[in-house]
Amino acid sequence: MTSPTHFPRDEVASIEMGRSLWQDAVQRIRGNKVAMMSLCYLVLQGSLALLAPYLTRFGYETTDLMLGATAPDWVHWFGTDDLGRDMLTRVLYGSRVSLMVGLLATFVSVVIGVTYGAVSGYAGGRVDALMMRGLEILYAMPFTFFVIILMVLFGRNIYLMFIALGAVQWLTMARIVRGQVVSLKTMEYVSAARAMGVRNRAIIFRHILPNVLSPVIIYSTLTIPGVILEEAFLSFLGLGVQEPMSSWGTLIADGVTALETFPWMILYPCITLMLTLVALNFLGDGLREALDPKSNGD
Repeated sequence: MTSPTHFPRDEVASIEMGRSLWQDAVQRIRGNKVAMMSLCYLVLQGSLALLAPYLTRFGYETTDLMLGATAPDWVHWFGTDDLGRDMLTRVLYGSRVSLMVGLLATFVSVVIGVTYGAVSGYAGGRVDALMMRGLEILYAMPFTFFVIILMVLFGRNIYLMFIALGAVQWLTMARIVRGQVVSLKTMEYVSAARAMGVRNRAIIFRHILPNVLSPVIIYSTLTIPGVILEEAFLSFLGLGVQEPMSSWGTLIADGVTALETFPWMILYPCITLMLTLVALNFLGDGLREALDPKSNGD
């Protein structure tokens, strides 16, 4: 007579309790030290940006022409610029603008891209072909040039920048969502919902899109650093936020003009921008591995 097989307690608990896809993803992302360190840095960076008015005694627009540009010391930790403005304060307030542009522009791109891709993939046939041809035409446009034209024609408004940057980032998102919807719309639960008379709009937004969240979250995380970099480029060209407001791009542009004489003016904005972009990319890679383990060969 064979003895019963004994399983470790943790395996028995796992079998009894079961875990969803999102629970597995959370466990994987927690085990990714690089991704967790990146997340902690981003939370810290966002907290410093939100609490900027309470962390420094200087205003971002406060000038001291008598002081001028001074090297970092115990009063001005990041030094001051050529107008005597505290660089730490301006970097913290610049974080507000750059992170806000990255998040809101990415949100705009997600809304447009997910809606466009879902409608195209679910409709299929001629509608899908026509929408995809339009997408390919838009892909051929020089989008950086398009954003510059918008900023020149309608004024250098920070809210317009959210819309402009988001409006040129949705194309890849639309293609990703469209591919997922094409494969999901033939599933049995979608056919059952259609047989029950559920409207197409409800099928798309209640039954299909919740199953497309994983690639949307992954690509959104990887879109944010691209948007921040584009905003920095536009601000470097003088088409971004206007004085006395600052972003990382405007601070870097100011620092370039004084690179040889006041190197700290460009050093700290560049370091902050670099660390944020690296952290966002590492977090995006971690989310991709956690939500799509097949991509990592698991």
